[in-house]
Amino acid sequence: MWGMSLTDTIICIVVALVVVGIFAVVCLVIAKRDNTKLEDLLASIPAEKQEQLKAEVYQPMDGLGIKCATRGLVGAVETNGDSTKVRLVFYNQARDAFYDQTTKIRTSEFNGKGYKLYDMIPCEMKYDKEYHIHEFKKIM
Repeated sequence: MWGMSLTDTIICIVVALVVVGIFAVVCLVIAKRDNTKLEDLLASIPAEKQEQLKAEVYQPMDGLGIKCATRGLVGAVETNGDSTKVRLVFYNQARDAFYDQTTKIRTSEFNGKGYKLYDMIPCEMKYDKEYHIHEFKKIM
């Protein structure tokens, strides 16, 4: 292969397979960890809140249906000084599955709007046609 001996070619293929294998294992471990975190989060959310979240609709904000408004469920709140990390939970009707997005907001803004754990808060989303999901953009 391009002036390489058979042994060199086999070594290159083996090295490439090892690298791809390591990458695949790392991806699987990360995906499993994220899935476990979401399952733990959903276990802490009351069933009636989950049902309420499933009933949320995505209202188009533009003529193309790319920008949408919906409400996300505040699943977890972590305040650190003037910054609050909010873990929002959404429901994807096309995939029949919950998913979460984490964002940061100023603590004064979060408290000023009276938000708390398990509140449904208005969010702006962007529809990704390729993956059929709505990606969180900002709290409105």
